[in-house]
Amino acid sequence: MKLIDSLLLVIATTCALAAKAGDTQSWGRVSNALAVGLPLVAAGNAYAKGDTEGFKELTYTLGTTFVAVETLKSLVHEKRPDGSGNDSFPSGQTAVAFAAARFFDKRYASEASPYLYVAAGLTGLARVKADKHFTKDVLAGAGLGYVAAEYFTHPVSGGAVSLIPAKSGIAIFWQKPLF
Repeated sequence: MKLIDSLLLVIATTCALAAKAGDTQSWGRVSNALAVGLPLVAAGNAYAKGDTEGFKELTYTLGTTFVAVETLKSLVHEKRPDGSGNDSFPSGQTAVAFAAARFFDKRYASEASPYLYVAAGLTGLARVKADKHFTKDVLAGAGLGYVAAEYFTHPVSGGAVSLIPAKSGIAIFWQKPLF
């Protein structure tokens, strides 16, 4: 079993257990596990491939994401839904999860990429279910992480997302070589 398969299995099992339990603490544990697990999947894949440049890009991506999240939290001071603090906006766990998923997808264009985006989305859902964030907090976090990875990551496998001006706005294309 490949490293990525093992990590995806762990992520899926964690999510299934938390969804079954359904309480806010379980959802909080799921979001924490995914926020740690997804960057580990990305870093583990870079390490397994001997991709030092990719590891450096992931470090820049996660570092920038962290700094952006903490800067916004210190400026906005939004109260959390459960009242536990005034650092709700944006969601750091969601930002890190989406940064890792986008890094992995853009760098390696793997068949596992859609599952990582699902796991990143589940991270955001879990933060809302745990009563730690509002929906706008997780959407902002997802955007921050995605943009950081988009900026710092360069594809190695030829897969690419392109934004192209179109007659009525912008067209988004994803391409990956067949061979």
